[in-house]
Amino acid sequence: EGGRRGVALQQGEAMFSVEHDGSRPFVVDAGVGRVTVTGTRFDVRRDIDQTRVAVEAGTVNVQGRGPGQHVVLTAGRGTHIDSQGAVAAAYAVNAEELTAWRSGKLVFNNATLGEVAREVSRYREQPLRVNLPAVANLRLTSVFKANDTDALLKALPRILPVALRTLPDGSQEIISR
Repeated sequence: EGGRRGVALQQGEAMFSVEHDGSRPFVVDAGVGRVTVTGTRFDVRRDIDQTRVAVEAGTVNVQGRGPGQHVVLTAGRGTHIDSQGAVAAAYAVNAEELTAWRSGKLVFNNATLGEVAREVSRYREQPLRVNLPAVANLRLTSVFKANDTDALLKALPRILPVALRTLPDGSQEIISR
């Protein structure tokens, strides 16, 4: 419509590098929200419960659902849109950390084990679960290869007071040791 460039992100994560063209804005439709740019490098990740946007260079406009649900992001800033379309205020992001997936790395910086399990599950056939909220709230700072999540699972019991249990369906669960 009107010379607009764009893409719809159904799920997952994508890095965009958009050439500047003021007459043809580039729009990423992420369901509950939209990201509009004229020229920039930015990352959009759409999960079940939220869509996350991080800007590496340039400026983007993030639009949620409803009036007043938008925020302008500049380099080094990010936001997220919840499942209802509410946009969070802009906050500082480590763009290198958020885009580590492009170089095959999983970077966890004081992440909860619940967040780690959710992220690692994206790279495994079977989901990784955490059995108790107390275990899910344990924190981890480390870097692993995305293509070797087994190494991460092997290392976890050496880093935190946890163990791994394989369930009948073949999935694995992190339990308290």
